[in-house]
Amino acid sequence: MKRFFIILFTTLLISGFAFAQEDDGDEYDDGYVYEANGAGDQFLKFGLGGQAPLNFGGSVKKGNGSLYWGGDIELGYYRFFNSWFGVGGEITLAYNLSVGNKILVMLPITGGVLLQPSIGKFEFPCFFNVGLAYETWQNMNYFPSFTAKASVGAFYRINESFSVGVSGSGLWIPQWFKDSSKNWNGLFADINVTVRYHL
Repeated sequence: MKRFFIILFTTLLISGFAFAQEDDGDEYDDGYVYEANGAGDQFLKFGLGGQAPLNFGGSVKKGNGSLYWGGDIELGYYRFFNSWFGVGGEITLAYNLSVGNKILVMLPITGGVLLQPSIGKFEFPCFFNVGLAYETWQNMNYFPSFTAKASVGAFYRINESFSVGVSGSGLWIPQWFKDSSKNWNGLFADINVTVRYHL
């Protein structure tokens, strides 16, 4: 009788191995596609870069009117409404030196929109912001000055929390006076290296 149970058990065991199918583990597909950004996602950005004056006083002059390359620091916050559109704002501190070593300092505070297409881990944000700026030049202060800023960039998403990249911006800061001969249209180009922290 013992021999019968041993043979039966062995036969069942071998037949179980013979008809066993490969199991790739538990597979569950709920149809969800992971996106790096979604509604409610946010990020903070910190950038450092250089700023080139494109004109000064309506023309590029040699002498006291000329500005040299300067620098800028920018901080920003944006919130997404979906995977590619968001709103937010930025504050930038920028400076340029003149031929006479006078310093033009500008502090634009802007708000606007973000459009961000992406391909895999690469993101290409486009910003358009408007706001007000504080300026100081040769012991004279100007506030408020209207300002507009447009930026494009290319970023690599390192992980869920961080992305790094470069961006280029165009900045317009005009000053308009009753005497139109004194009007000033400041045009600047910025190039920044930026780190973004995604919340």
